[in-house]
Amino acid sequence: MILSRTSPIVAAWVLVAVACAGCSTMKESFTPRTGIEQLLISSATDRALDQINFRNVARAKIFVETKYLDCTDKNYIIVALRQRLLEQGCTLVDKAEEADVVMEVASGGIGTDGNELYVGIPAIPLPPPSPIQLPQVSLFKRTRSIGTAKLTVIAYDARTREPVINSGYALARADHRTVNVLGAGGFASGSVHDELNRRAGNADSLAEVAKDSARPIWR
Repeated sequence: MILSRTSPIVAAWVLVAVACAGCSTMKESFTPRTGIEQLLISSATDRALDQINFRNVARAKIFVETKYLDCTDKNYIIVALRQRLLEQGCTLVDKAEEADVVMEVASGGIGTDGNELYVGIPAIPLPPPSPIQLPQVSLFKRTRSIGTAKLTVIAYDARTREPVINSGYALARADHRTVNVLGAGGFASGSVHDELNRRAGNADSLAEVAKDSARPIWR
């Protein structure tokens, strides 16, 4: 009796599914985190660091203190920070005693968020005792993922302890959007998508020469 009552519902759902075939998508990754998720964080990190002016420490010997940095992908943040110091002609040292400047970095928030909007038929569980659930069918589906990075970088003279960089925090975001309409898609957009288009496979941009260093301050 249960089967006879639900058969028309199942049949109707199957017809809609056939009509909208291909409009659903599957998220798959062969690593613990997807490449897009990692790019969201690294891109937001780069944008935040780009807001900080490092010219005041150009050519200095710098010790980077990282003990206050406790977040996702902190190793990338540390190396990205050091890369910007090297662009300014700085020398990285292993001990504060050897440095002209001590630099500290901390995170106020590193992570990803997302939201999804769809128009269609939600997932439908079949009546007990069946364990089967009919999957969602989307006529329109929009997914947006956002990476956020909030970083604070300070620097002070290793001998006098006077501030050299104290510009507050830097806050930035990166995003990635996909849209599927009646099985056509996904159409991707957003800052991460644009970055992939600019950089992926472009050997010249990957070997881009660093920007000219600012006027030397430390001798």
